[in-house]
Amino acid sequence: MDNPATLRIIDGVALVRLEMPPVNALGSALRLRLWAIFKRIKSDSEIKAVVILAQGRVFSAGEDIKEIGQLVDGPTLSQVCGLIESCKIPVVAALQGAALGGGAELAMAAHYRIATPDAVIGLPGVTLGLVPGAGGTQRLPRLVGPKHALNMILGGRTIMAETALQMGLYDGVVADDLAFDAVALAQQLDSPRPTFARRDMLADGGAYLDEIATRRQAVLATGRFASIRALECVEAALLLPFHTGLSFEADAFARCERHPQSQALRHVFLAERQISPELLGRSSQGWQVASPLGAAVVDALNRAWRRSISALREMGISEGAIDRAHLDSGFQRGPFGGRDGHAGQQGPDIQRRVLAALVAEGARLTASRVVTRASDIDVLAVHGLGYPRAQGGPMMAAKLAGLLPLAEQMKQWSADDPVWQPPPLLLRAALVAGGFDAVTP
Repeated sequence: MDNPATLRIIDGVALVRLEMPPVNALGSALRLRLWAIFKRIKSDSEIKAVVILAQGRVFSAGEDIKEIGQLVDGPTLSQVCGLIESCKIPVVAALQGAALGGGAELAMAAHYRIATPDAVIGLPGVTLGLVPGAGGTQRLPRLVGPKHALNMILGGRTIMAETALQMGLYDGVVADDLAFDAVALAQQLDSPRPTFARRDMLADGGAYLDEIATRRQAVLATGRFASIRALECVEAALLLPFHTGLSFEADAFARCERHPQSQALRHVFLAERQISPELLGRSSQGWQVASPLGAAVVDALNRAWRRSISALREMGISEGAIDRAHLDSGFQRGPFGGRDGHAGQQGPDIQRRVLAALVAEGARLTASRVVTRASDIDVLAVHGLGYPRAQGGPMMAAKLAGLLPLAEQMKQWSADDPVWQPPPLLLRAALVAGGFDAVTP
């Protein structure tokens, strides 16, 4: 889009409008435009206040997930937020629809926030294996305190406007004309109120650290890399100067971005949005495997999974060990329903053999064009078999673990049972850096 954000000045109030519908994703073009707009605002002495608005039904769904991990030109969202927050005149964010992830962080960089009653706000980064990366872990505790901040960041869920108002995240909820009310508020304000300078929610350091300590054991027990890093970042908001805390958060974000859990979770997120509705549909209850085609794929994967379990049992491996290996790898339950088994040193071998059986069947289904791409197998395994989402599905899990060594092991295991015979597509994928993406028909 030629003009991803616009600037109008009315009676000394600068109206900055995001214009990248439908979700106003904060990609590189929009960030660059916002940078230029706020540079101009800061140099214009006639402007007395700023209102940030958005076109369409959504304020902003955050950064473009496809840009994560990529080299992009222009300022980062964290830099844009810093520029907004440093304005010497009041900045009001007017929110409608949803402000998610980077959209919520952009709003927190403003000095005041108002929203419509049906607006929601949230930081869902942990669901993608990421911490907020544009100051969210440092600004949110300053606005609402550690308990509410941790609930939002670790939970990854959205909250309604009235709840945000009660927490102190919003300064008002307006039922009439959002733009009109935002401008009216901006005209009444005498001075900025940068979030980084607010200390009232950090005043009781002992209570703050008690909240961190209360959460730490439960967060560590999840094994979720991003949640652990997020807790550390919220702790840093108290212990470190603001800009040092931003650097701490940036390092945590970069570490999460490279972590296999985040790679897997982002893979599933994107795959869900690419898959054919003949395989997977979405309703108010969430994603649902579609019949008959999606269900047939899940049945084929289930048969391969069950066959690998039978082969393991024939090799003398106990039901308890098989169940425990599944639970340890992230399944909610094992194939035999037990929870008290011990896999011991057999655990990794059980996990790899189960993975190998699913990957082999997934490769056969992909090669026969029952599905369009290998990532379809991953999505159907997650939603149809309960495969751990944090592993990205079997095809992605195999790629992250290394396709070539897995394929070599499978050649040996095929003597135990043909379920582990590596099909041609798998052998080709094992020889290229792109894996299945590079060889899918």
